[in-house]
Amino acid sequence: MAGEPVQRRLQYVLEHFDKRPIDNVILNYFSLANEVYTITTRDGKFVVKNCFKNNSRELVANEAGLIQFLNDHEVPCPKLIPTRTGALFLEYDGQFYIMNEFVDGWVPKWHDKLSAKLMSETMHAMADFHRVTEHFKPPFEPHRMAALAIPEAVHWLNNLLPSLIQDRSGRQSVALMLNIVAELLPQGETLQAKLEKVDLSVLKKVFIHGDLHCFNLIFSADDEHYKAILDFDFIREDYRLVDFFWATRSMIKNYWIEQLFGFSPRSNEHLVSDAQLQAATSRAVAFMIDCYRNHHSLPDAEIRLLPLFAEALPFYTVRFFKLSNSEEECLDHASWFRRQLDDMKQTLRHLEVAVEQFLVRD
Repeated sequence: MAGEPVQRRLQYVLEHFDKRPIDNVILNYFSLANEVYTITTRDGKFVVKNCFKNNSRELVANEAGLIQFLNDHEVPCPKLIPTRTGALFLEYDGQFYIMNEFVDGWVPKWHDKLSAKLMSETMHAMADFHRVTEHFKPPFEPHRMAALAIPEAVHWLNNLLPSLIQDRSGRQSVALMLNIVAELLPQGETLQAKLEKVDLSVLKKVFIHGDLHCFNLIFSADDEHYKAILDFDFIREDYRLVDFFWATRSMIKNYWIEQLFGFSPRSNEHLVSDAQLQAATSRAVAFMIDCYRNHHSLPDAEIRLLPLFAEALPFYTVRFFKLSNSEEECLDHASWFRRQLDDMKQTLRHLEVAVEQFLVRD
């Protein structure tokens, strides 16, 4: 454990979970999202997470409640380890900690070669998750903004704009964000006008995962089944197609392009043509719907509205931007938003074609 303050903090946390290491504590992951450690004890291995995203009593209570609910309803995720007093999480010095059992298996990394079975099991996990969380009642009212809450997003952008205009720091991220906000505001009005003409009642609301793809799942060594769902930092009540659309992005980039055309766009050695991207999108969407429907219903009327979530994506992700973050992270976020805006029309067109092709096929 590097650094005396970290050692003391971890010692306090582990004592409250009544777990004592017999080997080195391993820092698995550290980012603005979480700080995650693996602990080896005489009772086995455990994982302790310092929750940086679900960083309030209400948010972490909803995360812990959801994990327990999923396990109670036979949707596997790492089982929670309560504190010595029976609490599902520990609050210490303004931070919140969750401990869970260690699950054997493997979690794909971005550079790994993926299989069709792994992709199928990703949709199995998503369908299981949605089928159960439709009935989940969180301990606290969730207040995270929904994906199609465009007026709220526009309000947020209008509140951000004066801070950007008045900033005198010379930060490059501020200039980039001014251009992005200037593009998003009129697009928000257009999208809201479109939404007002659409029957959104055909969309099913559940407690979504918010980041559900194969890289947040633990799989068996043979890829035959998923063993656990991970990473509940973005859970909220929202339309289930948010999870579905979000997963299309990783499926297309990390599996279908390579499967269809023999190269990975992640290597940056090949440019993906518009026709290739359309073919990969169409195959991915059809595959995902078919696999999802093997485990849970998904009506055609709901599928027709999938492209809406491509249009809405920038209005949700832009809210990750905070001037109080480091310039490095602000630049990363601004670059991410820029790519989303530049790609949005193409993504929307590809999804519209893919959905129509699937519905005609049926």
